[in-house]
Amino acid sequence: MSICSDSLATLKDLKAIRTMSPLVHQCQKALNGISIWHVVGLFWVPGHTGIRGNEIADGLARGGTALRFLGPELALGVSRRDLQKRLGHWLANQHRAQWRGLGDTKGRLESISGPSLGTRTKFMTINRIQSRDVTGLLRVITP
Repeated sequence: MSICSDSLATLKDLKAIRTMSPLVHQCQKALNGISIWHVVGLFWVPGHTGIRGNEIADGLARGGTALRFLGPELALGVSRRDLQKRLGHWLANQHRAQWRGLGDTKGRLESISGPSLGTRTKFMTINRIQSRDVTGLLRVITP
């Protein structure tokens, strides 16, 4: 069985040992299943060079894009980085809301204007003795 494509990047992804794409992983799994019963070859053919089979495939693809999609609604994937960024923003907003909710009546220090990522980073690098001082300070400002 010969599979020809004018997408060299796709063929490289399919031949890769590791992949982060669920779609590529699904295709690799299908190809491995087919290869149990048939010899499978992946071949690159240059696009738009007059190769008859490639021109027919391009025509079918163009025709398919003109048709209305039938099937389940398509979903766009969300990258891990975008998810982490959105979660980080949400957590920061929640933290700020809790901080504002403390109010001055709860003993919040006037000099601390609110949560700060820079301050958090500093606190993550302190030693055990400094940690005791910070914990004591927190006990004083939060009942």
